[in-house]
Amino acid sequence: MPDQYTVEEVADHAEWDAFLATARGGNLFSSSRWLACAQAALPGRVVLLGCRRNGRLVAGVSGLDRPSRFGRRFATPDLTPHGGILCAPVAGKGPARAEAEYHRAAGLLADHLTRHYGHVHLTHTPAVGDTRPFLWAGWNVYPRYTYWLDRRDLKALWERVERRTRTAIRKAERAGYHLHTVSDLSLLEALYERVYQRQQGGPPVGAATLRRFASHVLENGLGEAWATSAPDGRPAAVVVFVREGDTVYAWVAGADPEQASSGAAPYLYWSFLRQTECTRFDFVGANMPGIAMFKRGFGGDLVPYYATEGFGSVFLRAVCAVRTLGRQLRGC
Repeated sequence: MPDQYTVEEVADHAEWDAFLATARGGNLFSSSRWLACAQAALPGRVVLLGCRRNGRLVAGVSGLDRPSRFGRRFATPDLTPHGGILCAPVAGKGPARAEAEYHRAAGLLADHLTRHYGHVHLTHTPAVGDTRPFLWAGWNVYPRYTYWLDRRDLKALWERVERRTRTAIRKAERAGYHLHTVSDLSLLEALYERVYQRQQGGPPVGAATLRRFASHVLENGLGEAWATSAPDGRPAAVVVFVREGDTVYAWVAGADPEQASSGAAPYLYWSFLRQTECTRFDFVGANMPGIAMFKRGFGGDLVPYYATEGFGSVFLRAVCAVRTLGRQLRGC
């Protein structure tokens, strides 16, 4: 008797999290705990969509369901680094069976999403390097990048740090900047706004939304906010770090542009790296030139990941393509 595959919403969060614990690509950002924070901070409803084989959950994807101008939209929630496809491990002697199972489930999920939503945008974890099922389904696939640091040997890591970054860190140390934790997230909101005051297009989300999301993350014990301040007490930079197992993520940040030359921002990251117990540090994205250059200075390994975008109609796909082209031309 052939296997029976179904795609349906997963209502049982305990079942979802148990699946997540062993799934390829599973991490905190797809967990019910994280997604509850996203739903509390953002408009829309979190949906856990699963693919079952003979009733057993073998693949899934999480996202925020909300209305848009062209029907409903399903997307990895804003401020969530990863939330794409997850796939249960497959027993077998070689990779062919696992690949076939993954392709079957991914294809079914992609088809379901584009039949039920006008626009779908998923950001996958670095653990998911095969986006061909989405590409073959006619989706757009975009490469993304981040940097990973291995902090088990801090002396070796310091040798990898670029000279300009080491110079900035030492400058902040000599000036008396200091690292401390933060509980009042009004500082994050203020410095986040200041970062984008001089940039066209504004921030990816509003500062109030960022603060609301970060508040839920901290209240649920998923992260900590750290800041650096000048000797006179003026705050210079703040970062919310999120921890999962032996990995820590530099999730969201803000900084005072007037203190950009002080070295306070690189000093914050390096000081945190020296005191955390985690072995892996993820910078959570390095996709804009200025941000990428800053993060590259710490000597990490460049790690690719992917975003995929699907459309429920040819018309909507054409509209989005024209808008993307217009943004690219305006940026020239």
